[in-house]
Amino acid sequence: MLTTAEVAKVKRCSIQAVIDAISQGKIDGEKFGNKMWAIKQNRKLEEWTPMKVRQESGRARWASAPKKKAVRK
Repeated sequence: MLTTAEVAKVKRCSIQAVIDAISQGKIDGEKFGNKMWAIKQNRKLEEWTPMKVRQESGRARWASAPKKKAVRK
């Protein structure tokens, strides 16, 4: 069993993309508590690839976003 963060790192996608794939039945996972997911390591996970176009557009959007300055008190 893997966490959503571990799967996202391996597949080079967002955690939300992993959660969406679980809800669409593309990969198998179980929810524990409010926010924790455990993803089963099986053929579905091996064959699943995140949508390349959506991941690239998300990375580009974050790269071009203005950086926030730290606020001092």
